[in-house]
Amino acid sequence: MTQSYGWSLRYVPADVLEQAGFGHLSRVPWLFDSKLAYAELPNQFLIDLALGVWDQRHRGSVVRTNPPTDMTLRTTAEWLSNALEWAETRSIDLLSCDYSQVLIARYQSEMNSGQWSADGRPLKPATINARVGTALAYQMWASDKGIRPPVVVPTVTITYRAPSHSNSRSHQTKTVVARTGKLRVSPSSLFFPREDQIEAWRKAIHLKQKVGATEGLLVDLILETAIRREEASCWRIDTLPLSRADWKILNLDQPPEYQNVEITLRYGTKGPKYGIDHGDKIGPEGKIKLPLLMAQRIDDYRQKVRPRALAAAVKRGRSVTQQQRIRDTTTHLFLNPETGKRYTGKHIYKVWTSVEHPAHWSPHLARHYWACRHLERRMQDQAELMKKILDMPGLTHDSPLLLGLRDTAVTVVQLEIQPQLRHASARTTESYLQWYFLRHGLPHHARMLWDGNDNEEDGDD
Repeated sequence: MTQSYGWSLRYVPADVLEQAGFGHLSRVPWLFDSKLAYAELPNQFLIDLALGVWDQRHRGSVVRTNPPTDMTLRTTAEWLSNALEWAETRSIDLLSCDYSQVLIARYQSEMNSGQWSADGRPLKPATINARVGTALAYQMWASDKGIRPPVVVPTVTITYRAPSHSNSRSHQTKTVVARTGKLRVSPSSLFFPREDQIEAWRKAIHLKQKVGATEGLLVDLILETAIRREEASCWRIDTLPLSRADWKILNLDQPPEYQNVEITLRYGTKGPKYGIDHGDKIGPEGKIKLPLLMAQRIDDYRQKVRPRALAAAVKRGRSVTQQQRIRDTTTHLFLNPETGKRYTGKHIYKVWTSVEHPAHWSPHLARHYWACRHLERRMQDQAELMKKILDMPGLTHDSPLLLGLRDTAVTVVQLEIQPQLRHASARTTESYLQWYFLRHGLPHHARMLWDGNDNEEDGDD
């Protein structure tokens, strides 16, 4: 009897591919079927995506200068593997099957009912859409390569009223063409731990033996800037300029507690990869605001605490030459005081969960927490307007006062929150507004400020 392992995803060591003359494919995940055989066509699809020679928008008409990131490639491979495994289990040829009768009526339906899920529970609409969309992209690629006939996908034109991305105080009518059968994705509801729970968790990290000063500063940096844990891991000793005279303070007219230092991030940032430096991905450059008081804490750590951790790292060198090399090549700011080694993204997650912590509390949720609390603080002067809105009888979603309040909130999101988070997701923006209005008691029907945002292309959140 032949044992079935299901479809699997594997990586080939970069040095092996380099020696074989295929080093340019080192970031491609490879798919193997249930018999552990190399899946030729699915892998060629992934190769074409990785090299930018095909994508669903241009259909091979141009070569993309910014092909998918490593994480996007892996996620795409996982989604395609799921579709291929489902098709094999159901004795269906995924490459040639019909969109409406198979991908929607069967594959999507089984995921939506929980029949095709690991725990028997219905999957989230966003997950279902992504898997079906990947299977459809695989079919389109095959059609463009002449492997199968053209793919017939019924579509529907949707028109909706949306906020303008160029002007937060105006609205625009948008029209999009969406494939029929795509599930509607509602804006995610954000729920955070209580402030006293977060503070208790934070203090517990600061009180940890030997490592508390470093790890406490690390989590505080994430809480106060909303940077990703990988960006915190890649923070260099000179990400904040070494000399305070070189700090670019953006608002010198404000008291020190409100001043911010402009910081440029380029290592570990999300998006295309432009190279590797000291083990870190070089990504798209972005600027953030670092509170001046946090900058002063980082500078103090850099001068007083980090040198002791670096000394622990240098001791690992067996010769003076090795010790000097360690000293010269240790560029990361945050070093474990006990080992002298840098904190990786995985280490930071372990730090986050190393003490008693609220349920579901993570570095990623902390980004949304920063955004929502920033929005709430900036909207404090709108309290009187909110009171008038809540006192209005028969409040509707298109009330002028409500639209005015929403426009003010959107201005904060677009001009202050999105630049700090460095993403452009319409859905995430909507979730911040929904959180704010829910927190302040706005009726549900009035919180539905616009429709159709699930048809907009999501950015990074």
